[in-house]
Formats: sequence, C-alpha cells, structure tokens
Amino acid sequence: HGLHRTSAAPPVGQTQTPTVPAPPASVPDTVSTLCVAGDLVMHIPIINSCRTDDGYDFTGLFDEARPYYESADYAAACIETTFNGPPYSGFPQFCAPDQLAGDLKSVGLDLLSTASNHSLDTWFSGLTRTLDVLDGAGLDHVGTYRTQEERDTVKVIDVGGIRLAVLAYTYGTNGLPKDEHPYCVNVFTTDYMTNCGEIDYELLKSDLARARQTDADAIAVFMHWGQEYATSPSAQQRELADFLFENGATLVLGGHVHVPQPMELRELPDGRTGFLCYCLGNLISNQFDPYTNLTAAVTLTLTKSGETGQVTVSGAEYAPMFMLHASDSNEGRYRLLDIRKSMQDFEQGDTSVVNRSVYDRMKQGRSDLHRIFGTDEVLSLAA
Repeated sequence: HGLHRTSAAPPVGQTQTPTVPAPPASVPDTVSTLCVAGDLVMHIPIINSCRTDDGYDFTGLFDEARPYYESADYAAACIETTFNGPPYSGFPQFCAPDQLAGDLKSVGLDLLSTASNHSLDTWFSGLTRTLDVLDGAGLDHVGTYRTQEERDTVKVIDVGGIRLAVLAYTYGTNGLPKDEHPYCVNVFTTDYMTNCGEIDYELLKSDLARARQTDADAIAVFMHWGQEYATSPSAQQRELADFLFENGATLVLGGHVHVPQPMELRELPDGRTGFLCYCLGNLISNQFDPYTNLTAAVTLTLTKSGETGQVTVSGAEYAPMFMLHASDSNEGRYRLLDIRKSMQDFEQGDTSVVNRSVYDRMKQGRSDLHRIFGTDEVLSLAA
C-alpha cells in the first residue's frame, strides 16, 4: 500500500501506441468595423430648429447617417459644444441642451472626443458637467477629464472584439486657461495660450507609451488640429501624424478645420496598414463657407490576426454627406444628407427634401470630396 505506478505496461500481446500531440488549433482572425464621423458644431439656429413642445429632438438631423453608425460595431465623432444647462449658446462659446447627448447615443454613436478648442467654453465646471451628461447618456468620451487620475487612465474600448486604446488632443482652448486644472484638457502644444506652435512631444510620447502598456490591441488618436478652412494639411499636421504612427498609433482621426482634408491608408513602420484622415470636416453645422457643408461617414474594417494578435486596417470606405441648411430645404429643416441616397431619390422623382439647386450642389460636393479626400469612396493602399 502507498505505492503507485507511474505507468502501466500494456497488456501482453498489445503494443503501446505513442500519443501524437494534436496540431494546435489555429485561432481565427477577428474582424470588426469602426465608423468615424466628423465634428458636431452646434450653432444656435440648429439647436432652435430642433425645439419641440416638451424640449428638443436632434435625432431627425441624423436620419440618413444613422444607418452607417448603427451597422458598425462602434461609432465615434468629435463634439464641439459643452453641456452646461441653459441658457444655450453657439459661437464663440458653445453650450447645447442635454438632450443632444441622449439623441447622439440613440442614433448609434458610442464615443465622443471632447478635446477641442471649445472644451472650456463653459469653464471647468461646464467641462465636468459635460462629462457627467455624457456618462448619463451612456456615451464613452475621451480628451477631457474631471481628475488627474481620470486623465492618467487610458480609455480602452471594445470594437467588435478588438480592443482599442483611445487618446484625444486639441491644439488649444481659445485662450481659456486650464492652469488650475492642468489635467482637464489634453492639449498637444506647450504654448496653447499664444501661438499653439510648440508641439509637446514628451506628453504625446508618454501617453502613447502608456497606451501600449494596456491590454489594447491597437491605438486610435483623435487630433483637433490644422488651419481652419484649409483643405490641405499644414506642416504641423503632417509632422504630428508621422510622429503618432512612429509611436504606435494605428488610427489617426483628425478634426477642427471645418472642411474635409485628405485621408489615406498608411503603411506603418512594422508593415501593418493604418488609417489617417487629416479632417473629416463638420458633421453638423450652420456654416456657409465653401466645403463646410461636406463630410463623410467613414467605415474602417479592422482585422486582428489570430496568429500574431496584430491589428491592421483591412478595409476603408466612406459615404459622402451633405449638411442641408433649413433655408435650402424643401421642408424647411436642417438635415445631414447621404449624398448618394438623396441624389438617387431626386433622380427617381422624390423632391420632398431636395430641389434641383441642392441636387446640383450635392453632385458638385461629391466630386469635391473625391478630390479633397484623394480617393473615390473606397480606399486602397497607395502603391
């Protein structure tokens, strides 16, 4: 008793067959989609037009965009307003009704970058209340923070089974200081109160290093940058984009200039494919300058290799969008139009929303987007 045999001899007349280890099961790739929209610039005429008997309803603005947000695994935009309660205001210091946050969630958006030159429009108290309202609406947010601890914790989101670390920055805060709460807005310049020209590379580098240390599969960076109304990126934007990719970013998603700027699939230093859009333009606005009414819903296909765990951008396409002002609409309301759908509706005789003049402008807008974005709605890696 107490003895045990480690191996039994095979019964007489049988030979022991060696056990062959099963080949390791190959892990399948994970494929998901991320939809990226532009900047929400909530001018007062738009807010007033969404008034209802018992409050506000902003969902109608997005009727033609929401299918793109809802069909993606995850959808994100940048917001250039605060939620600080009434009175509401537009330019130069934005404040919108809380209802907007819930409506953005209900049309399919999941995350808002809150880092913009308008982050402090209603001061630090407005900044913190904005985040409380977004939390209440169930929206993720990145770029502004209530505490140092919140700022130092990298936001990691789940995009259909692929984990993305998300960072967001702005060039400045329209001359509103954040001295008492240095952590409250991610600003990528050290001279943000004056020229906004000195890039804080140390900050970006340490944040990206922290993002690489999370359990995220890839890193996305929202950048509020560039020269307003310029359809070409500035030298600073180009330099920053290169730096972000060199330091581990897979996606660089730009905003701020109110007009579209080029987008591209980018070969990354390790051979993977990343994505860059210098600016997607205004998502919602009441601006009348050239190109300020043009944007797109960009759907990125992300593939995580089952073997290596690396994430690459395996597909990218965009749906051209046109911001229809109430004054131009046959129904007298603001709407973000899906250019392809709205042109088709008009061609088939539906003039309930779009008239001939708007149709012609949408047709021109679509070709402007092809020219500015540098691509014909489906992106391929430049040879």
